[in-house]
Amino acid sequence: MFKRAQVASAILAALASQSLYAQDTNQASEDTIEIIDVRGVKASLNSAQNMKMNASTISDLIVAEDIGKLPDNSVAAALQRVTGIQVSRTNGEVAQVLIRGLPDIVTTMNGRNIFTTTGRSLSLTDVPADLVYSVDVKKSISASDIEGGIAGSIDIQLRKPFDFDDGFSAAGGLRYVYSDEAESWNPIGSVTLNNNWDNSNGRFGAMLSVSHQSSDFQDQVNFVTAPFTLPDSVVNNPNSAPLNVAGEPALAPNVIGGYFRYGDRTRDSFNATFQFAPDSNSTYYFDVFGVKYEQNSQLNFWVPIPSWGGWGNGYVESYKEGSNVAQSVVRPDAPGTITSNQSFFNESETYQFALGGEWLFDNVTIKSDLAYTDTEANNKGFILDLAFFADTIIYDFDKNGAGISDVQILDASGQPYDMTDLSQYYLWTNFDSLGHQEGDAIDWTLDANIALDSWIHSVEVGLRVNERSAFNQEADTGGRGNISGRDVLLTEFPGLEDYSPAGYMSDVTSLNNTQWLTPNASYLLANRGDIREAMGYSRADPDFLPARYYDNTENNYAIYAQANFSTDIGGMLLDGEAGVRVVKLESELNGNSITDGVVTPITVNTSSTQVLPAVNMRLQVTDELYVRAAYGKTINRPNFADLNPSATYFLPSETGTLGYGNGGNPELDSVESQNYDLAAEWYFGEASSLTATVFYRDIDGYVKYVAIPETINGNEFSITRPVNSGAGSLEGVELAYTQFFENLPEMLDGLGIQLNTTLMDHEAENAAGVMEPLPNVSDKSYNAILMYERDGLNVRLAYNWRSEWYGSFNEAGDQPGSSVIHEAISSLDFSVNYDVNENLTISFDGTNLADDVANDYFGGDSAADARLYPRDTYIRDRTFSLGVRYRM
Repeated sequence: MFKRAQVASAILAALASQSLYAQDTNQASEDTIEIIDVRGVKASLNSAQNMKMNASTISDLIVAEDIGKLPDNSVAAALQRVTGIQVSRTNGEVAQVLIRGLPDIVTTMNGRNIFTTTGRSLSLTDVPADLVYSVDVKKSISASDIEGGIAGSIDIQLRKPFDFDDGFSAAGGLRYVYSDEAESWNPIGSVTLNNNWDNSNGRFGAMLSVSHQSSDFQDQVNFVTAPFTLPDSVVNNPNSAPLNVAGEPALAPNVIGGYFRYGDRTRDSFNATFQFAPDSNSTYYFDVFGVKYEQNSQLNFWVPIPSWGGWGNGYVESYKEGSNVAQSVVRPDAPGTITSNQSFFNESETYQFALGGEWLFDNVTIKSDLAYTDTEANNKGFILDLAFFADTIIYDFDKNGAGISDVQILDASGQPYDMTDLSQYYLWTNFDSLGHQEGDAIDWTLDANIALDSWIHSVEVGLRVNERSAFNQEADTGGRGNISGRDVLLTEFPGLEDYSPAGYMSDVTSLNNTQWLTPNASYLLANRGDIREAMGYSRADPDFLPARYYDNTENNYAIYAQANFSTDIGGMLLDGEAGVRVVKLESELNGNSITDGVVTPITVNTSSTQVLPAVNMRLQVTDELYVRAAYGKTINRPNFADLNPSATYFLPSETGTLGYGNGGNPELDSVESQNYDLAAEWYFGEASSLTATVFYRDIDGYVKYVAIPETINGNEFSITRPVNSGAGSLEGVELAYTQFFENLPEMLDGLGIQLNTTLMDHEAENAAGVMEPLPNVSDKSYNAILMYERDGLNVRLAYNWRSEWYGSFNEAGDQPGSSVIHEAISSLDFSVNYDVNENLTISFDGTNLADDVANDYFGGDSAADARLYPRDTYIRDRTFSLGVRYRM
């Protein structure tokens, strides 16, 4: 087996080489040296501006310390301030990046496609900002670009040896980050070593960058499920309050509760590169990138269930003003309450190896790259629900008007119930899961640029051959109740008891219950066999599910041709590119078909060919003013899991009313989009610009996830499957303004500002032929960044905001609307850096300063829905960090 450690050892040996020569060389371009020398915020923004101005496509860039100077740990976090980017957060970090609201993005690293296990792309949170030289967000495409994303592409360029000056150089940084919800300090550090030297054989360069990130995180979530119609026995109970609206049904949630979500994770990554230039006409390289991720996490659930056993003798204490939606309900008949611990462990490793070169001839430049990607992931989880039965529970579905649920728990005498009595807790339900995923790919590209003496000054042609595999198997028992034939008490397992963190939701409102007893996560994962056996099941890990198995192979062949042109029109320079990419995909899906419980292996073979034209034009009206136009056809292929023909079914537990499950759809087609962009760009000074872009996406077959009712053996299930919607569109405008002001009073000299906004309108046809908004797309978003740079002091204050968006459209419940709407959310971050000298910088950063709370709700038909049908309330981590960076 290939020893990855040997790669790093070889690079270190090269870095330690003492065979350094002082010979002159002209092989490093001035552009490269200029960019690596970027150290100030203004200079880095100016470098990004120059790259945007000279790009053939419509794009936005982050360069060098434009990342390092921000309080960002990953590429995903750094991108949130780019025009047209929207993000979502979970587990204390930016988890998803959207371009113009769409998640359909191709991620490449140094121009190569890279991914994690069975996904189509690499999680951008796995790429530490410290290893990155630049990030290019491309919103229009070229024929030479790898196909696969209708939203655009994100190319991450890592540093290379020849980007540095000759000789040995080193840089490193260390930060300690404090998370206020997790109440912990964690280290983040990186080191980059580089050595360039010359001898009689040519020029050599070796570089090694390593990064370690450790973090503890904690979120708090309160939830209220969708309301259902209350039975007549509750509405007509003599103790129930009268209805506010006669003739209309009374509604109440079946389940309420909340949880702490917390844990720890580490990411260790490296980038090792060797370059060799035997002469001025050829360059060779060998790149290795690797990232290892581990996360231990748990959710401490608190789940009062007002509908336990069918509402029993419950009655409505009050309704929300002007409605028949219950404000509070009383259950005086000992209903059940669940406390739960959900314990998870996830790990993944991704490595990419690449060998390639560039050769310059008289009129031809040839590039070739051969890459191998290997990635693997494992996960396991165990959930244990405890139950207790208090005499009386009063359920408040909207405590203090904050949209947060709460309960008052009483004993038979009307006094507060003793929830610390371990003998009152029963082992009620367990959920057991395992997963293993693998993916690999071999990718070869060959590109040629042929210079011509014409207004078409060059022609580019190329090909790509890619073989990709994706393997998945999972075990998931769903909820399994106690079938041992006896009551299993918590007291039978000394050490299993634990308590959630304290102060639940105290930042939002005052609750009766801010801490609760819960199973201990470490005990659960270490003693799963004992718990399984006590509840009547085998001690062994659960078997892998045939319905979750797939082993897919894709062979992808692409060729392209592109003409690069330049001509004069009325004294103005018009340049650009026009080309076409032809892609053939041959895929083999191996899975299982399950009919009446009989498992039959199946293989589905498909083949498709796509023709993808692309045109980009740029008109230089003046030295400062450019107008661009772009057209391209893009595709986005279905996720591998979405093609799985089978579905898994789970019967409901006490916290649900319907069976549930999920499945794939082997009939899914690629999403297609016709893309149109028109942009105007005015570069009126150093790191100063004003740009506007109008865009339109004509989308066909956008993938949506729909909960479909199914009946199996008389049981009702809600099964979520992906489907291609009909026609859809996304249109909008992006505006961006950046300026460092001049001629200000001395103390204000160095003041700058960045403002950008994205305004969008969007819709897509659902499976029923009805037009509805695209999921996860905010109509509006903007960033406002105040900058100050003077005498080694760099200060940034960055505000990010996005408007409300739809999360889903077919939620269960009897509320008037079936959508989930996420309310507007914002984030305020700051960064202060001070250069003590040319080598040493100290920093102080903060994120989520305003400590904003996120909310969503059911409905979508009325302005009153947020008040009547609240769903989730999220409290996120706020972080502060102290750091030091050193260069030599």
